[in-house]
Amino acid sequence: MTSQQPTDLDSLATVSGHPTMVSWSRGKPRLYLADTDGPIDLAGLVGEVIRVDVQPGFRCQHCGDRADTSPCEECQSKPPFQQCVYTPGTSCTYHDCPFPAFKRRSCAHNFVVYLVAKDSVKAGITQADRAASRWAEQGATHGMIVARTPNRRVAGTVEDALEAVVSTASTKEWYDPLNEPKHALMDAVESCRDVLTGPLEPFSTLPSDETALEDRIVRIPAHFAGDDATVSTLPNITVDEGLQSEVLGVRGQILATKDAVVNFDQLQGKQVTVEAPAEYLPATEAA
Repeated sequence: MTSQQPTDLDSLATVSGHPTMVSWSRGKPRLYLADTDGPIDLAGLVGEVIRVDVQPGFRCQHCGDRADTSPCEECQSKPPFQQCVYTPGTSCTYHDCPFPAFKRRSCAHNFVVYLVAKDSVKAGITQADRAASRWAEQGATHGMIVARTPNRRVAGTVEDALEAVVSTASTKEWYDPLNEPKHALMDAVESCRDVLTGPLEPFSTLPSDETALEDRIVRIPAHFAGDDATVSTLPNITVDEGLQSEVLGVRGQILATKDAVVNFDQLQGKQVTVEAPAEYLPATEAA
């Protein structure tokens, strides 16, 4: 897959590694590889011509060891890959937690329950200090907090209740965003009000005033210069494929180019090689 040739070969560098995740911090997407000392600045690649190759070599996305699956069998037996993390409202025992260190680090903290807008509205939970980053990592365009809780288990209970009126699942592919995401979120909030009553009411953060409610909606920074409808029809690059193309943008865990998309969520643990302008890659020798 090729759209055009890079113009300055002297400025290029190459880095190889196994993707773990695209982390969004302060509105900037960075791809972390298990084998490198630093991340790839994906936002800086927008408008640049890059080359991406995917090889079948496999490592566990969590521990980095060579494995047939990712996460590996050993990591699957521990959090965050346990059912209590995926469905804390019904599976978390909390007081009798078999993983006390993980509980102290990742569960016994303030959590928020939120709504985000993508191609539809969905609900989710995350640690309170990670809300905006979590929304960006999911590829949302807008988000808002609807409840605050003292830990993951209670947040899961609230999320389970909201599932009666709003989905808790969404696409992990590139999508065409809602035309009016703010209106969609506010419509969903009205349904959530009916759920956040009784024992759940103390956790609700929803104001009664419509203007105050709209002011709480956060717009997620965008790094994209293309057409969503067109990109959503492009193929995903897979193992044993190569791509040389101009980068159009980044959303969540996905890098969009003119010719294909690179979904790093689907490539976790596989061997990925990126050739791009050296200033956006971890320190390495020039290509």
